[in-house]
Amino acid sequence: MSSDNQVWDNLNTAVVISDPDFNVTYANKRAFDLFDELKIPGLAIGSNMHSCHKPETMVILKKLYQDFADKKIKLNHLTMDVPDGIITIVNVPSYNGDALESVVEMVFEGPLG
Repeated sequence: MSSDNQVWDNLNTAVVISDPDFNVTYANKRAFDLFDELKIPGLAIGSNMHSCHKPETMVILKKLYQDFADKKIKLNHLTMDVPDGIITIVNVPSYNGDALESVVEMVFEGPLG
């Protein structure tokens, strides 16, 4: 069986994991490819998400991460129009005990359902 990272690396869905301070701790190959296709600069392991998101998007993400930290929500999803159709972004939190440890973002190419 593959290691956990191999599963993420081989997944044909973009996966980006960040810590509570918005630092990217992991991104799979599909994430880098998709960001390139969508012409979104700045995705790099160790970089802050400010480098690849607009300021108004960061305001939304800060609230989302706070809601995850406060355990007000367990999941977030949204759809966006992109040049080749629609993407669905799903965010889920990961905890270390009661503390928010990371947020996993999965980008599905197309609508869910």
